[in-house]
Amino acid sequence: MPSRPLDGVWQATAAVSRVFAWAGGAMLLLAALLVSAEVISRKVLTVVYSGSDEIAAYLFAVGTSWSLAHVLVTRGHVRIDALYLHLPPRVRASLDLVALAVLGVVAAAMLDRSFDLVHSNYVEWNRSNTPLRTPLSLPQMPWVLGLALFLLAIAVALLRSAIAFARGDLGGVAQTAGVSTQDEEIEGELASLGIATGRHAAAPAENTRR
Repeated sequence: MPSRPLDGVWQATAAVSRVFAWAGGAMLLLAALLVSAEVISRKVLTVVYSGSDEIAAYLFAVGTSWSLAHVLVTRGHVRIDALYLHLPPRVRASLDLVALAVLGVVAAAMLDRSFDLVHSNYVEWNRSNTPLRTPLSLPQMPWVLGLALFLLAIAVALLRSAIAFARGDLGGVAQTAGVSTQDEEIEGELASLGIATGRHAAAPAENTRR
């Protein structure tokens, strides 16, 4: 595979986003366990743990924001591609750039508003209107961190795609910002199960023949 612009930066972004995604997934699992434990305790033990739903909500929000960058890097986001797949490669690449730019505007607006929210809650030390009286800025800080990482990933992807487009490397644009093909999705699912695809499995045999 030929070297493409910002390969090192893109790989580093992917590595960081993967770590955050794993941590975010652990938070979502912990949130589900907390909710399940509270439901069981209410039904079986008739015991109510005050605040578990609040903690689960914080974990869910942070875990979700920490997973956004990884979804972007792995092109796991949902896009309507009924018409997209029938367009010429250059038009598809142009639409990929437009989609990234629009997504970046939305992410920047979200980050701006969320940062203002966290800053005001931190300065005024506002607390939740719950029995836990949680300082709102504490769970909101890691939440904003996830949004910041998401915007950073968009910026790197947009810059990398724009340079590839200017060089006429439409395949590079597709691999960074395009819609995953059905074959790529199947290969990804098989790889997650530890199953080698036919293309990768045939590589050793080809090398042996050489």
